[in-house]
Amino acid sequence: MKLTLDGQQLDLAELKNVETFAELIRNLENRLAPERVIVSMTLDEVPLDPEAEKAKADARIENLEKLEIRTQRVVELASNTLNTLIDYLPGLIEAVDECVKLFQGGDESQAHRRLGALIDGLQMVSQAWRGIVAFIDIEDGKPGEMMPDMQAFFSILQAILQAQINGDTVQICDNLEFELVPVLESWLEHATTLRERLTRKV
Repeated sequence: MKLTLDGQQLDLAELKNVETFAELIRNLENRLAPERVIVSMTLDEVPLDPEAEKAKADARIENLEKLEIRTQRVVELASNTLNTLIDYLPGLIEAVDECVKLFQGGDESQAHRRLGALIDGLQMVSQAWRGIVAFIDIEDGKPGEMMPDMQAFFSILQAILQAQINGDTVQICDNLEFELVPVLESWLEHATTLRERLTRKV
């Protein structure tokens, strides 16, 4: 099998105790850590997503033809994720305002659909924070310093969901406007500050 890492061909003979695709990836991940992580793989000209990677786990190396792997420095990956987060949060804050206006305007059907999309976005942002902290933990070893306070967010989210179950639109709006928005604004400030710190390392 021909193996290239960031455009450079590697000699498989250098990799010890590697017989399957999964063993190969684990070996490479160990070699790359803690400075770099794998961000994409193309096997026999086909890009691999997590499911495809799992399906190929037990494949024998000698039965594969070509594997191209791209990596990225963890600090760059964290910085890119932060940039995406900073771009996304203002729109999410606007979505909260739009959701409140729909509830206050009496369009509950549309408001609940918008609330569902909003909650999906909020969950995506919380997952992004966990990813950022994981990357920075490798680089700096100070995850507690990097993670914003998530407890208030989860409490607010639970209160919104409970109010939705109870059909209490006034409580939904109060939680969105007076509780959630300040948290998202604090996240935006935190992310901006953190990006400034990481920019000096990229």
